[in-house]
Amino acid sequence: MKIKFSILLFLLSSIIYSQATKTEQLAAEYYKKGDFLNAASLFEEIYKQKKVKTIYSKYIDCLIKIQSYKKAEKTIKGFYKKKNDPTILIDLGELYIIQGDPVKGREKFETAINEAKKNTRFLPTVSSKFMKIKQYEFALKGYSIAKQKNDKASYSLQIANIYSYLGEIEKMYNELIQLLYKYPNYFQTCKNKLRITISDDGENENNKKLKKTLIKSIQKKNSYEVSKLIVWLFMQEKKFQDALDYEISIDKRISDNQLDIIQLGDIAVKNGDLKTAENAFQYILKHNHENSYYYEYSSVRLLDIEFETLISPKIKKREDIEQLADKHKLTLDKLGVKTETISTLKNYCEILAIYLDKQSNAIEILQNAIQNSILDPHDIAICKMELAKIWLQNGNIWESTLLYAQVEKEFNEDVIGQKAKFEKTKINYYKGDFKWAQNQLKVLKLSTSKLIANNAMKLSLLISDNLNLDTSETALLLYAKAELLFNQKQYSECLAQLKNLKEEFPGHSLIDEVLLKEADVFIEKKEYENAIRCLNKICEEYYYDILYDDALFYQAQIYEHALNETNEAKKIYEKMLLKTPNSIFINEARNRYKMLRQNNFLQLQ
Repeated sequence: MKIKFSILLFLLSSIIYSQATKTEQLAAEYYKKGDFLNAASLFEEIYKQKKVKTIYSKYIDCLIKIQSYKKAEKTIKGFYKKKNDPTILIDLGELYIIQGDPVKGREKFETAINEAKKNTRFLPTVSSKFMKIKQYEFALKGYSIAKQKNDKASYSLQIANIYSYLGEIEKMYNELIQLLYKYPNYFQTCKNKLRITISDDGENENNKKLKKTLIKSIQKKNSYEVSKLIVWLFMQEKKFQDALDYEISIDKRISDNQLDIIQLGDIAVKNGDLKTAENAFQYILKHNHENSYYYEYSSVRLLDIEFETLISPKIKKREDIEQLADKHKLTLDKLGVKTETISTLKNYCEILAIYLDKQSNAIEILQNAIQNSILDPHDIAICKMELAKIWLQNGNIWESTLLYAQVEKEFNEDVIGQKAKFEKTKINYYKGDFKWAQNQLKVLKLSTSKLIANNAMKLSLLISDNLNLDTSETALLLYAKAELLFNQKQYSECLAQLKNLKEEFPGHSLIDEVLLKEADVFIEKKEYENAIRCLNKICEEYYYDILYDDALFYQAQIYEHALNETNEAKKIYEKMLLKTPNSIFINEARNRYKMLRQNNFLQLQ
């Protein structure tokens, strides 16, 4: 009999539980659909049997939605009496505010804080609930008290968030900095928090506030992480020299920081700030033994910078190039040919072949490197690319194409493979196979390398723009051949080809390109007056076209570096600043203009 009764009781409880579950599911479905009236009715039934937080919260929300405020108030007070949980008082305060009584609501919020102070385990949940309902003042009170009781990192992060929501940015910064002093491992978290408040503009108000706060903190109490934070800020603003100054300060006063200085130098190079990069690598040289890896790496990088600095301008002095070639040879003789010096080898061969007319020397060096078993496939690919460029210059188009094809095939998904594909496509362009070249350029315009994509776009536009006007392709074919002759240093033949193009197609859209290429030839031949004449013609007759800023910049370079007419150069740089503010040369023009103005001022003094 006892067993039968137990079975009956079990079956009855199962039926009741099943029915309750179905009711709860139905209530949840009504709630989800926004049918709060039916949901409230069902939740009321469930709540009488099951006074738990999850049912309570949905039930109260339904009552508020249907404006059954008296019942909501009675339920909240009853639940608080049962649970003695201060977070429930926040619900009561919210209810009073909804009914238009903010004073009474704030009183309940204060009571919630005071009750949580008595039982501190409630402080985090009370503060979190205030955050959820955007009562930031009370959330700040709660977390501040919690932090006093237990200085956990999470409380500081929440306090910083609250200051951010309240618009008190400087207090937010101070809170995060104090967090870093106590918990250095939160460095990345702090950066993530700060990143959303600043910009890459150093004049941004938040940037200024953060900088001021960081500097004050460092002056009072030095810290590796806080110092690194100001380095990070300067890096966001691309103020690489300021960042370097602090990196050096860290290295001298706090901790070995030389790897970060090297990395900063590399970043500065990528961003075109070669002067800061040079300063970074020079610092490494001064503070390392010449047999160390850091010394070797910095020596090579400094040579790369010197190469870029000397090769970039249109006007180059042969004695400077010869000195640079000697430095490259000396470095290669000292360090040997290896992965770490492959850029030195590549640049040395470019200097020999392109600028010193020593192609045979460069070819021999590169062929030996390609057979070098120490080098990895990527290093060999770099050597093949440079050799292909020299073969093209020498007129050996077949060998050049073959080498580019090898690199493209082996590194199809790599940037160097895409570069090889572009150079091979240029050969098709030189040969007049424009349609094939255009098909290849469509792919290259999607390259992950911005430089390759831009170059592909420029060549594609040159072909498409000029084929549309000349269906016979004759003018473009003449120009492509002239470009190849220029690369092969056959300057007289190049000028003859360009002259032929101008005579046969006097009004063609290629004429400004022709004038610029003529200027290039005259610069190489050191016939600077003729070069200026061509560039002037572009400025006067094609001022509306894309080569206008190129023509201005090259004129200024000739006046400054070849003719030593600095006043004339300064005028043209100034003209660029006023008329071509979006030019790719604008930063260099601004720097040169400032330099020439400064020099003129010193002369007047």
